[in-house]
Parts: sequence; C-alpha cells; structure tokens
Amino acid sequence: MKLLSAALVLVAGCAMSGSDSDPSLEQDASSTTYVSAVDFEKIDQGAWYDGIHSLNDQFNQICGDTFCEGDYSNITPLTFACSVTSKAGNVKDCAWNFAASQLDVDPKSAAIVTQAPTFECHIKMKTTAVKLAAILAGGDSLHATLPGAPAATPSIYDQLSDCFDHPFAQDTGTYATTGTDSYVSSRDYYTSAAGAARWDAAKNAVIAGFDNVCGDTFCSSDYGDLQSMSLECAVTKSTGNVKSCAWVFGGSYFFVPEKTGQLQTEHKSFRCNFAVKGTLPQLITTWTAAGTDSVIRRPLPGVTASAYDALGGCLP
Repeated sequence: MKLLSAALVLVAGCAMSGSDSDPSLEQDASSTTYVSAVDFEKIDQGAWYDGIHSLNDQFNQICGDTFCEGDYSNITPLTFACSVTSKAGNVKDCAWNFAASQLDVDPKSAAIVTQAPTFECHIKMKTTAVKLAAILAGGDSLHATLPGAPAATPSIYDQLSDCFDHPFAQDTGTYATTGTDSYVSSRDYYTSAAGAARWDAAKNAVIAGFDNVCGDTFCSSDYGDLQSMSLECAVTKSTGNVKSCAWVFGGSYFFVPEKTGQLQTEHKSFRCNFAVKGTLPQLITTWTAAGTDSVIRRPLPGVTASAYDALGGCLP
C-alpha cells in the first residue's frame, strides 16, 4: 500500500494524557500498540460509522455558508479516522481528509484546467475511543467541545479553519496566451436557466450512476472513500461540439502503524478524461433518456466507450 511521504503524513498528532485518557492499562510505552478506533473492542462499528456519516452530513449542511464560500464551493468529506491504544482505547491521533475541485475551460485552446486540492486535517483532543464515539453520536458533533482540545479551537469545526488554509495542491493545465476565444465550459454554454438545468440534470444522472456502481467496483479498492467532485466539458461556442470532458474525483484511505499510532493517510485527486464526438445537447440526451440501463455505461455520442469505461482506466 503506497503511503504519503513523511513530509505529508507526519503532522502533529494528539499524544494522550490528562483525565479523559486511561494510562493505567498502558504504562509501558514500549509495549503499547495501536489500532484503528473502529476496530477497538469496545466500539460498536455500526454506531461508529453512523456517527461519521452524521458528521459528514453536518459539514455538508454548513459548508456553503462557511468554508465553501472561499476558493472552492465543493469541499467534500472523505475519510475520518482515529488511532487508539489497543487496551484502554486512548486516542492517539485523529484525521479527517477532504477534497475539492474547480474545472475551467481555456477559451482559446479548449484545454480543461484543473484545480483539485486535498486536505489532511488532524483533530487534537485527549479522550478515549468510547467517549469520542459518544460525541459523534450526539446531535451536533461538529461543534461539540472535545475533551482536552486546545482552548482556542475546542471543536472539530474550530480546528478545520486552519487546515483549509493549507491544501495539498494537485493542479494541472495552463492557459494559452494566443488565439481567439472559441470555447466555453459546459456549465457556461447555455445562457438560459432551462438550458443550464438540462446540463445539471445530465451531470446528476451520470454521477448517480457512479454512486450506484462504486461500492462493487471502484470503491472496493484501497481508496474506499472515492467521491465525485466536478464534471465539465469543453464546448465550441459556435457549434456546441464537445471537444473533451473531464471528471474529477477525490479519494483517501488511512493506515495505523501498530507501534507509533501516528495515522498515515493517503489522499489524492483523480482526473479522468473521456472523449465525445458529438454536441453537448447529444450528450445531455444520452444521459437523461429514459431507460432501465445504467446511465454511466451508455456509449457516449460518436464513440463506443462509456463514461464507465473511461473511469476504469483512471481510478484505482
């Protein structure tokens, strides 16, 4: 399993001490071992995952008015994980990974310029897995005060602001300096609200197709937390012909070193390109036409391959 370099993963963790940890069961540091919190024997795995899903939902509900008002409007939660001592369940380190993206079309060259950063947010606290699980099961775990957290940043929410100021940048593409402005993004091709809504409906249909198949395909790899981020096409303004399309995903996973407990996380963005030999209206029709087949597996206009085929050679 490939891991990030030490420069990426050795972010300060949460060494355990204080009244909310239980040092009595693990006094010999040389013999202490660490496990993922979800694998700690006193944790109900189903309840833990329910708590993480609730935390993700809470973030998504507030992001548009907070963190997503900045450079990226689609910051998306990926993996939330913690390492704990194997006997007492004292929390050693917790990290929450995110991805974001922005796709823009060079109006002169039709190149799709990508900004797709990821974020690795280590959450500081001094507590046990059992107590943390109870916080996650609460109604507002995003804003709840964490035992042993820094006074200035007592909640998960408070600790995210600094993290989002330090992205791991994954940008591709440059803008041409010569030529005429002949191309637009698919999101900007239609000037009417009805036209824009048709494109949004097509995107939503193929993204739903990805979500329906991911659990049995792409999301069964190391990157189990794959999320669709952005999908756009470069379109010729005068004809509506699609030059190319790009679909960006964010993914992450983690590993708990048994001896140190310092979480090692991998987080990455994937840009998957696919060709269309037709117009944007034809692509919209392909993805929105009635039928019982999987939208993501429908052949793209003018070619025999589908969006699913393109992902197969791109995602892990």
